[in-house]
Amino acid sequence: MSDTQSTADENNSQERRGFFTRRGLLGTGGLATAVVFGKGLVDASAASAAPAYVPAQLNAKDAHYSTTFRRITRSTGTGSAVKVLPLDRAKFQVGSTFDLRVEATGVDPETTRIVIRVSDGSGPAPLLGPAPVRTSSAPDSVEVTYRDFVYPAAGTFTIAAAVSSSAGSASQEVTHEVVLADASGETAKNVIFFLGDGMGQAAITGARILSKGITEGKYDALLEMDTLDFRGNVTTSGSDSIATDSANSMSAYMTGHKTAVNAMGVYPGNSEDPTASPRVETMAEVLKRSRDMSIGIVTTAEIQDATPAAVFAHTRRRSEYLDIMEQALTPEQMPDVYMGGGRASLLPQSQKGSRRTDERNLIEEFKDKGFAYAGTRTELSAVMAAGTPDKLLGTFHNGNLNVYIDRRITPDPAVLGEFPDQPGLVEMTRAALKVLEKNEKGFFLMVEGASIDKSEHPLDGPRAVYDTIELDQAVAVAKEWAKDRDDTLIVVTADHNHAMSIAGTHTLSREGSPARQQNGVYADAGFPTYVDADGDGFPDDPNPDVQLFFGWSNHPDHPDDFAHNPVLAQPALEDPATEQAFPNPNRDPGAVVQIGNLPLEETNCVHTVEDVFIGASGPGAQRFAKLLDNTEVFHNVIAALGLQIPTYSLRSSGGKVAEAEVAAAEATPAG
Repeated sequence: MSDTQSTADENNSQERRGFFTRRGLLGTGGLATAVVFGKGLVDASAASAAPAYVPAQLNAKDAHYSTTFRRITRSTGTGSAVKVLPLDRAKFQVGSTFDLRVEATGVDPETTRIVIRVSDGSGPAPLLGPAPVRTSSAPDSVEVTYRDFVYPAAGTFTIAAAVSSSAGSASQEVTHEVVLADASGETAKNVIFFLGDGMGQAAITGARILSKGITEGKYDALLEMDTLDFRGNVTTSGSDSIATDSANSMSAYMTGHKTAVNAMGVYPGNSEDPTASPRVETMAEVLKRSRDMSIGIVTTAEIQDATPAAVFAHTRRRSEYLDIMEQALTPEQMPDVYMGGGRASLLPQSQKGSRRTDERNLIEEFKDKGFAYAGTRTELSAVMAAGTPDKLLGTFHNGNLNVYIDRRITPDPAVLGEFPDQPGLVEMTRAALKVLEKNEKGFFLMVEGASIDKSEHPLDGPRAVYDTIELDQAVAVAKEWAKDRDDTLIVVTADHNHAMSIAGTHTLSREGSPARQQNGVYADAGFPTYVDADGDGFPDDPNPDVQLFFGWSNHPDHPDDFAHNPVLAQPALEDPATEQAFPNPNRDPGAVVQIGNLPLEETNCVHTVEDVFIGASGPGAQRFAKLLDNTEVFHNVIAALGLQIPTYSLRSSGGKVAEAEVAAAEATPAG
């Protein structure tokens, strides 16, 4: 059964330190058959207290940035409930670290007794982990957490937890699958991972029509992502809902674990503190400590946004931009190339546009750690011309970068404001590859076309399609870089689908009122009249006479004349008095209002649940040629690298990896 209790966000949180700092090692024998936590165990909740800070102040009404914390428990008892994290059916790589937590709710902390048993089918399991920490996040709850737990061998493991107190008793059992990557055969040294945020099939098809052209029903050419060697599909749902967001969907790719909306690198715990949820190791952490690979992140969003942050960060609330930047400065999580927008979270609070609550200048702190810095497209070119740096930071806007149409096709000073000189994905990808290729041990580069999603939310199809073309041209850069190599895996996918579809064409010169009468379907649709006279792959004019007719499966009440909008505009606004949405009168004035189908408070369209495309070329690419759960993408990348993760490692102050103390092959079940 379940018991759900919602609580409001709180502004102050404790920084949880030492993800890789072992509090103790239980040895190769692992946990005892039964670990018992009884009355009188010292409360360690304040063992690593740190100064509190105010979370980033973002749009509290946007589902991307607001979080409702829920205490969700499952039990087979009465009066109390217990939850084991990671969840049932979670999959792990041998040697990857995670926090094992048992949460008991509806209990009396003073009399609570928790018994945890771990087995591998033949008896008590051999496990590595630290001494446990006991906390109580609420008057009726107790949590027992093993930080940095490790499964040292492949197999199926069962964790059974039972709780008893004067308030009642409960139990739960979960099963975990642990696998070891096959290091034989052809393996990759480098991985270039492209993520089209919200890039559903409509965005890809639209990009192919606009960029390559279509004549008598046949495409004149294909996109770069169309010609990858292997193609498949990915299911996108999270642990708490069939409808995902970018945080938990990207987290699945970067950790191999499901999590909840707005969470990344964690399993949502029952604490309101966004830093306190149990962690799982991220792609960046695994690759840096296991093979000392370089990590690159390129995005058109803020560099602290959900997709880029999920490569390395851990938080229950994706809007914790300031804490995410703290994590980016931590050696075991630090990207070696980090480019996009988001300068507001790096500037001291006294500087214009800063989001910070202190006078720290994180740009200078990155420079002190050996990073070259660029703040404009011109500066990026100059930095690279002066000699390829070892590390590179670029923040080209205080917020998200402007979308491609507004940056390149119809640049408007009123729209670009103080940031008229922004690079695009192609330039950033090319620079990133030059920096990362210097590491002989290999690299992982994530390139995000973030503006696809950021155009789709406000129902702007043309802008979403142009940004899909831009992402595809960055794929071309990667394919050109890797064409004479046999050591690089290229993956292209999306994190989730969107409401956008293409139903035909819209003809400006066609007589008819209202504007929907200018939409053509079936034989009346014909073909659009976009022209790419300069041959750069982008139509010169996004507003030709015959253009794509975009439809939306979900949307708020909004005016729509079905033609390209010269300015990106919200479809609906919020009435502060009612906290409900109403059609934006400044978007398509005079157009007929399209009646929405979303809850009345929604001002944008939302993500949809359909599967998304995935394609791959290079070593291990064949693993992606099927229907995949999104968590399997992580495991496929690890397998393509032939990576066998050290079962246990200690870090020096410089973040280097010591030799593994216990090898996975040497681990044997306890007698």
